[in-house]
Amino acid sequence: MGALRVLLLVIATVAVVLPAGADDLVMPYACAIDRGTPRLTAAEPTTYEIIGSREDMPFSACRSAAAGSCETMMVHKFTIDCGGQKIAWSKVAAAGRAAGVDLPARLPPGFAPVSRFKGRFVLPGFGRTTRLPKVETQALSADSVAETSSIAHDADEPRWVTVIDPVMQASASGGAFKVAGVISTLLISLMAACLFMARRRMPLSYDFARAAQFSEASPEPLWRSAGRKFAGMTSAFQRSFAGVFERSAADASRSSGTDGVARLLDAVHARVVETELLIASLPADLLLRDVLQTELDALRSRVADVSRRADQMGEKRASSVLRAMLKDLDRITRIVQGTTRKDEAATSRVADVPSTIFEAYRILGLNPEAPPVAVKKVVDALRMSWHPDHARSEPDRRHREERIKQINAAWDLLKGVRVEAA
Repeated sequence: MGALRVLLLVIATVAVVLPAGADDLVMPYACAIDRGTPRLTAAEPTTYEIIGSREDMPFSACRSAAAGSCETMMVHKFTIDCGGQKIAWSKVAAAGRAAGVDLPARLPPGFAPVSRFKGRFVLPGFGRTTRLPKVETQALSADSVAETSSIAHDADEPRWVTVIDPVMQASASGGAFKVAGVISTLLISLMAACLFMARRRMPLSYDFARAAQFSEASPEPLWRSAGRKFAGMTSAFQRSFAGVFERSAADASRSSGTDGVARLLDAVHARVVETELLIASLPADLLLRDVLQTELDALRSRVADVSRRADQMGEKRASSVLRAMLKDLDRITRIVQGTTRKDEAATSRVADVPSTIFEAYRILGLNPEAPPVAVKKVVDALRMSWHPDHARSEPDRRHREERIKQINAAWDLLKGVRVEAA
């Protein structure tokens, strides 16, 4: 109730600062002047014009001292046209007591409510009836309307005549050839850019983490043959476009060098692809994977450098460098395979379940002299820290489950001993 009063007070303050416009008042009472005094009688809803501005303010009327007997209403101050005279609304409302309208006592001077009269404010356009003048029609017959010959003659004559020339105008077609030339140039540029990018980084990164294809069950022949086929297809594609695009330094060195260096380069490229696929099979969160990938990128840069400078280095030096790269690739492959075997061995190993009191204390990290209350707290803490819900990966979840089994078995042993001692 207090919040409503404050809201109405703010509205009234704004209404006092900005007075309302000259609206119309509609109420179901007829206003007339009798000996200079306004009188109200019940009638159909009648519209009265508000002259000048209108002021509004909230007012609280209480029937008794009880808190629930108060009523907040809006009271207004304006002037209306009653019987052709300008009468203040407060005087018209005071005359409503004679018509049976219950008005609150101690109203502000010059203010009176409109709600007690079932009245409302409307815009002047909606509260008044606009009378339009009647349109007088004249009865005319068909004989009284005559069509002149000049009007009919003008209607028959065409305003303009369309002339069709059957002769075909010859037009130059050189624009189509220009457009075709521009499109062909763009396509050739796009193909050259694709070849250049493929030449810069031929083996792509394949992130098939822990896929079945990269398992230990003999993946080498498959990926080695795939890498060799990929390198052979790239070489054939480059040789097929040798007459259209400029040959790179690698193609020039291969064509001018011996077949031994070319075969070594193909083997190194195939091994790079194979090794990169093996590295991609390692877990993504393994730090060793980033180290091996960095080393493989360095080897790829060295292969590209040897491929460009094969003529300058000579056959013997280029062959020795490529063989050293093959040894490095073999070393990286062994590291990846060794890591995979360790992960499989770690996942296949089953956790040891304690069978004696000593093993139970060892698994919990306590000594046999620890009090039972401390043992219970340690067990609860270990269960919370090793809960499988906190696992970051599937192997971590399995390891946590095995650890929880150990903790529960150790606690069951110690709890059984305590019961027997009691």
